[in-house]
Amino acid sequence: MYYINEPIIEQRSYQPYVGIAARVSAGAEEASALAAEILDWLIQQKETPTGRPFIRYWCLEEDGRRLIEVGIPTKRLLSEDHRMVTGYLPGGAFVHAVHHGPPSELWESSLGLIDWIEREGLAAALRYEGETKIWDGHFAFFVTDPLEKKMSDAWTLELYILLLADHAA
Repeated sequence: MYYINEPIIEQRSYQPYVGIAARVSAGAEEASALAAEILDWLIQQKETPTGRPFIRYWCLEEDGRRLIEVGIPTKRLLSEDHRMVTGYLPGGAFVHAVHHGPPSELWESSLGLIDWIEREGLAAALRYEGETKIWDGHFAFFVTDPLEKKMSDAWTLELYILLLADHAA
């Protein structure tokens, strides 16, 4: 079952961020603790977040786990340390939909968004390394505060998938 609204296409600008890479079995359920760790790190660095926490999906691995980053947008590119990674979220044309439902169903909503992209004759920006599909821009931004909401409750997350430049409307 998908918990998403009708997708739209919108332009987004690149955005610096700081995050933590992780291999997870689910994603949203494990993101809360990582988001809290990043917020603590930003406070220690005397930096203020410029947006909501997000999950960046990189790939689905053979064992069913996902390689993700949990991140928080920042004003500028910060220096990495032994745990934190920094970079830029890509800019471009994104398909955007809102997931409203249990966080355990977030990946199903992402699959629904991927299905919509294919039905519309569009293509997501991704590449392959061997048999592994690597997403160039697949994100879930938390509207619901992951530090305060119970995991069994309905959550709201904004899903974004970057389109290939040739397929952007």
